[in-house]
Amino acid sequence: MDFSSLNKESSEQLYLQIRRIILRAIRSQDLLPQQRVPSATELSELTGVSRMTVRQALQTLINEGWLYTVTGKGTFVADRPRIEQNLLHLMGWTEEIRQQHLEPSTKIISVEAIPADRSIANNLNIPLGNQVYRITRVRYADHFPLSIEKAHLSCDKFQGLDLLVKSMTSLYQTLRENFEVYPVRAVQVLDAGEADQQISALLEMPIGKPVLLSERTTYASGDEAIEFVLGIHKPGFVRFVTELNSANISTQQIILNHNQTDRR
Repeated sequence: MDFSSLNKESSEQLYLQIRRIILRAIRSQDLLPQQRVPSATELSELTGVSRMTVRQALQTLINEGWLYTVTGKGTFVADRPRIEQNLLHLMGWTEEIRQQHLEPSTKIISVEAIPADRSIANNLNIPLGNQVYRITRVRYADHFPLSIEKAHLSCDKFQGLDLLVKSMTSLYQTLRENFEVYPVRAVQVLDAGEADQQISALLEMPIGKPVLLSERTTYASGDEAIEFVLGIHKPGFVRFVTELNSANISTQQIILNHNQTDRR
């Protein structure tokens, strides 16, 4: 942690400055979940600030859920907010975060109409160069930036969507209520990448740190492609959960085949 920005002459109280520095270290993943945080005595020596002031900063972060204490062992970085996105169920960000008892919020970075490139056109099943809305948003849980999403939707199918974006709380809810379009399934692909300058600024993490990438195509009834989303997620804080089953064969048939093989 870098305490060089600590300013004892500032109008901002010292405990709030220390809180902000520790929180920045958590958000940039210099302090990882389950990692021990320096004690009040250690931080007091590092900063030249009284232990009482340091304890106030630590207690504030504990009250906010960023840190927790273990008696006799010290203070540690909490796991939360760790978001599980269930790949078995199609659900919007707002609904999914609320189900995990966290507060969802979104910051709209831009809304623009662009010509569809080959990837967007193929995934939305529209002609190359057709206009699509690109909605770039940062997704938060408990005011913590976790994901960047770039959603692409056809301008022809969703005329006027750009005028609704700023007032909407949920894109899927807006599609249902304003366009009578009901998302029913999605195909999602996961990959790995690293944070560039823009990702670093929006997700509050160092440049070059690993990130989780996703591509999702969402379909409505009639198997109509309605949305293509490029996602960038903060690893360690967002994880995807799914369930694997044997394809086209029952458990009983697997056991039967195994027994028949053993008898040969």
